[in-house]
Amino acid sequence: MPSSGMSLRKRMLINTMSNYGKMILGMAITIFLTRILFMGLTREEYGFWALLWSIFGYSLLLDFGFGTSIQKYTSECSVSGDWDRYNRIVSTVFFNYCVFALLIAVFTVIMSFNLTRIFQFSNSDSAYFRKVFLLFGFGSALAFPFGFYTEILRGLQRMHLRNLIQISFTILNFVGMALMIHLKLNLTGMVFVALGTNLAACLVMMLVVHRLIPRFRIRFGFYDLSLLRSVMGFSIFAYLITFTNVIILKTDQLVISLFGSVALVAVYQISVRLAETYRSFSAQFLDNLGPVAATLFAAGNKSKLTEVLLQSNRLMGMISSLLLIPLLVYVKPLLKLWLDLDHTAGLICAVILLLSMYTLLFFRSSSVYVLLMSGEQRILAHVALLEAGLNLGLSIALMRILPGILEAWGINLPDASIIGVALGTFLPNFVLAFSFNIPKACRFAGIKVREYFRIVVLRTALITTLGFAFAWGLYRLAYPQRLITVVLYTGLTGLFFLILSYFIGLEGWERTQARGFVRRKLGLEVNR
Repeated sequence: MPSSGMSLRKRMLINTMSNYGKMILGMAITIFLTRILFMGLTREEYGFWALLWSIFGYSLLLDFGFGTSIQKYTSECSVSGDWDRYNRIVSTVFFNYCVFALLIAVFTVIMSFNLTRIFQFSNSDSAYFRKVFLLFGFGSALAFPFGFYTEILRGLQRMHLRNLIQISFTILNFVGMALMIHLKLNLTGMVFVALGTNLAACLVMMLVVHRLIPRFRIRFGFYDLSLLRSVMGFSIFAYLITFTNVIILKTDQLVISLFGSVALVAVYQISVRLAETYRSFSAQFLDNLGPVAATLFAAGNKSKLTEVLLQSNRLMGMISSLLLIPLLVYVKPLLKLWLDLDHTAGLICAVILLLSMYTLLFFRSSSVYVLLMSGEQRILAHVALLEAGLNLGLSIALMRILPGILEAWGINLPDASIIGVALGTFLPNFVLAFSFNIPKACRFAGIKVREYFRIVVLRTALITTLGFAFAWGLYRLAYPQRLITVVLYTGLTGLFFLILSYFIGLEGWERTQARGFVRRKLGLEVNR
């Protein structure tokens, strides 16, 4: 293969591995930090701390897609070399972010005066919580304009540097939080640690960006209103796609609470978290696709862009299938052993949402990332809005009518209404994958749908079927009564899947590269 291709694959591998490293370390730190905070704070303090992150987490909606635009223009400029125009774009976005930061500060002040009217606190602590709210809000406003440096590093395809910086400050944040609890400084000290480490991480990324791009400048004199309109032409559609994803992923619980009961939300939430965890583990590779696609599109390298689209789709199919098989087969004992949850409707919801996420990962995600960076943002935004509307409408309708349909069929299933909500998420996703995403990807790649299935789907489908049969055979041979058995079965299934992937899923040149990679890592291959 060409050296440029090898360089691209190596860079994507490094970025993907660093993404997994950051994710796994972050999960471990979150587990321990949650225990420290839960044990060290009063229930009111811990609840308020969670509430702060929830309230100011919505400030991300003020991004309006500018972050994705910065990523795209960074990748394109690394090809064109037009850094003067790039500096005007970045400066325009930065000072718009400063305006948004001012809005966050104003919102903080207004909310602080109405805090006790909206939330209930013990009388002696209301002033304390108001002070913490003000500190958190002003700190969030201060850090907001600098958050886009992570998108610049992503656009430069330096995600491993971004991850290294974020991991370092995540560890520092963990140590600082534990120290604040130990010193009894509680929420006041925790605000300074959390927002201080966040701002420091952004500033370190800023220094790294200046070193990587010597001509990088942000000046108020570079602010260009005409460029803002140009950037908004892309960013608003990227924003709509992100916003509709929030609707799709977050409104199911609201529908259940409004048309069912709050108690059912807890059962459904477990299924949602399982599907989202599956997505997190499967999707780390996708972080590469945006900047790579933008770079190749700017260079006019359509053939390489087509190759990236098809091969990334194929890789996502392998990764998502590998992780899906044990989750589907062992979901019942897993939920029983992990949470002592034995709820038939909840189990069915978990299966439906896992299959929905699998459809999204395998048949839609790669094409969305590539097409978004290749000028197809309008049609993608329209489809996303259509899906959000269908999701909401079907979830409400099926939640109401599904229990009656099941009863008419002689099926008595308690809490069947939540299955209707899960189906409302799955059906639009599945239909759009095969009616829009796959045909659109084929037209973009200049191939027939039949050829797409031969290249991307056929081998993965065969391996997945055999892997599922192997996992189901273990399940039927001896039902897993302990968590360690589930882990063992999962490991054996994964090993079986990887062996099949090596002999069936890989091309000949890919097997040669895989063997060479392993030999180099084991020190068995000497460079001559």
